[in-house]
Amino acid sequence: MHWKIILMIAMLMQSSFSLAQSCPEPKKLDDILSCLKNSHYLVQIKDFEVQNSSHLEKAMGQRPNPILDVQTVHAGNARQTQIILAQEIDLGGRLSALREQGKIIHKVNKVQKTITQEEIVETVLLNIHHLIHLNETLRVNNEVFGSLDSVIRSLKKRPVLNPEQEASLLNFGLQKAEVQNLIALLEDEEEEVLLFFYLNGGYKKEQILSVMKDHYHPIELIDSPDTSSLNLTKLGLETKLAKEEWDLQKANVWDGISVGPMFMDDKLEDFSEKLYGVAFTMPIPVWQMNGANKARAQIAFSNSQRQFDLFKKKETIEKENLTSRISKLKESLAKLPKSAELTSSHKRVERLYSQGLISSTIYLDSHRIWRDVSSSKLELEEKILRLTIEYYRRVGKLIEVHL
Repeated sequence: MHWKIILMIAMLMQSSFSLAQSCPEPKKLDDILSCLKNSHYLVQIKDFEVQNSSHLEKAMGQRPNPILDVQTVHAGNARQTQIILAQEIDLGGRLSALREQGKIIHKVNKVQKTITQEEIVETVLLNIHHLIHLNETLRVNNEVFGSLDSVIRSLKKRPVLNPEQEASLLNFGLQKAEVQNLIALLEDEEEEVLLFFYLNGGYKKEQILSVMKDHYHPIELIDSPDTSSLNLTKLGLETKLAKEEWDLQKANVWDGISVGPMFMDDKLEDFSEKLYGVAFTMPIPVWQMNGANKARAQIAFSNSQRQFDLFKKKETIEKENLTSRISKLKESLAKLPKSAELTSSHKRVERLYSQGLISSTIYLDSHRIWRDVSSSKLELEEKILRLTIEYYRRVGKLIEVHL
């Protein structure tokens, strides 16, 4: 039992090591995004599916081989031999419909691969911003922790504390414990985000932080109202696939028609005759003409076409709505104070408290306000990022985003 566990751990370690070697040393933040959107294992799986369907058009539309039918019977010295070489004929366009289906399936797989790359881009962008968010939040809370620790040590040095100072010392201690607990949770959350980058690209914390020069990396919004999403492109291909399935079912009525040369050799005891002709076989549509399958395929095509039209209208409205919302949120973000301004304001409050000009309640409130405003600012930045990602997804340009 123990050797099995050791073997499983070794396999996992080998897998992680292989993943960790997949990306080179990043020179800029965009290098991380570029590498992961191409080397992520989910993208590799989709790439295999694309390669697997590359010959699907030829495979599905292969012309059937001719059939050789040889029959011979004997009765005493009499013998009759019949030879037929038959070739199936594609009278209704069945092979053409199958070849087109194979071509469309290959295109769908290629689009699906790009959709998977978009999902990886979204995950990387959100994780990078989340890491920036965590680092900024940790910076603020570490400064608050240091400030509280300094004040507490200063109060403890005093030989005698009045009641207000004793209460302040107690409140400062409680807030320090709260901040310390929050820092521990933030650091654990940071480790979880860093694990994503290590498992999928081999990036270490130091490598990521070295290319994160700013606290906020906005994605420039380039208006592209005339382009559509990859999901809509995929839906359009699926509509074409449904149309080809309908054509195939219409062609299947005449499936099984074959024609070819025929030779017959009749040999009796005192007589021999050789006959030549043409053999022709076909199904006779007496009981059915594939009506049920044709109706089913027609309904599927109509539904797919209707879904495509509705999705296209919905997408157009959503693009307009997203640009408006992003614009409003950016205006709100521009009105918020910068991180340096918040830090400077907090330092001023600290000086006022150390000079005895403000109460401990105001001092504690200043910590809470600083953390709340900083957190609110980062949440607003993340909201803008998410909406920008959704916009680029709607216009099919998310794969082209750079940091």
